[in-house]
Amino acid sequence: MTVASRKAELDAIVRQVSSKLFFQNLACFLLLDLVILIFFGFDSWLWRCLAVGEVLILVYFMNRNTKLIRSMLAPLEAVGETADVLSRDDLKPEDLECLIGRLDDINVGHLSRRVSLPGGSQELAGLTRAINAMLERIDQGYQAQARFVSDVSHELRTPISVIQGYANLLNRWGKDNPEARQEAIDAIVQESGSMAQMVEQLLFLVRGDNDTQTVQREPVDLTPLVDEVAKETRLLDTGREIRTKLAPMVVAEADPRLIKQACRVLVDNAVKYTAQHGTVTLALDQRGEQAVISVADTGEGIPADDLSRIFQRFYRADKSRTRQTGGTGLGLPIADWIAHRHGGWIEVVSGQGLGSRFTLVLPLYGAEKNGK
Repeated sequence: MTVASRKAELDAIVRQVSSKLFFQNLACFLLLDLVILIFFGFDSWLWRCLAVGEVLILVYFMNRNTKLIRSMLAPLEAVGETADVLSRDDLKPEDLECLIGRLDDINVGHLSRRVSLPGGSQELAGLTRAINAMLERIDQGYQAQARFVSDVSHELRTPISVIQGYANLLNRWGKDNPEARQEAIDAIVQESGSMAQMVEQLLFLVRGDNDTQTVQREPVDLTPLVDEVAKETRLLDTGREIRTKLAPMVVAEADPRLIKQACRVLVDNAVKYTAQHGTVTLALDQRGEQAVISVADTGEGIPADDLSRIFQRFYRADKSRTRQTGGTGLGLPIADWIAHRHGGWIEVVSGQGLGSRFTLVLPLYGAEKNGK
């Protein structure tokens, strides 16, 4: 059946069904007219109004029924069009076989390959583009996973090497040398602590990726929470001045445990990259329907080229200070995940020699409801 003949047959079905519905509606109106005539008699004014109303209603229902019938027949028309495409001469079985063969050649070791059908039909060309786009997304996800595993291996290699080195030192000279023994013990304790912290951060990110990280949101007054982070940092005796500028009663709907963890990440980074006797300032305020927690420091700042990558896992702007500061490059990705999981984000303003300011933005309690 050609496209024109199929369209003509569908139009005939629409007209036939519409005509039946029209005469059914007309019969109902005639019956109604008979009832009115019996009970109210003949009144020219009443009959004129009734006739006009019935005509308008009949026209409305006729148009509505036609549209309804066409919408019901649309799937059949789509099936017919698909059948036309599949029955066309330019859609050859060998094209499908070639497409299947190309897909069979793609596996984990060759995700960079793409499907190409130089002599294929236009319909298969669209399918090929969709398959290639899907392969591109799969390849990007696989490469990101491979980089993540490589980064984890690289980061764990250093502390493991340090622990092995000091274990050998203990084995050779530490038994009889108290100074060497204490040096080795201190180093092993420090490195094992760093490894434990890294593993815990990795587990957090994995749970976040799998959407299994629990987030228990509740109304939280952020003022005492941020003040507690500042007091805990002062107790560490970091050699930096910790200042606070906290507005009272800033309430957000959040998980207090996670928000405190994000604040600690920002404060720890500020302390690490601020020289002795520098200043770290924690501020809390409201901005419209948002709670704003900012951590500003007087440190060395972040180069402009690194700003767009500081939330990548294992990325550190100052790689020369990695061992000195003890950072893993996972703190900021965790803080960023926490912010987004609460419907917020982190803003960064920094300049070399001018310090940095990280701002955690969260919706106030009730802000989302008010927005609705």
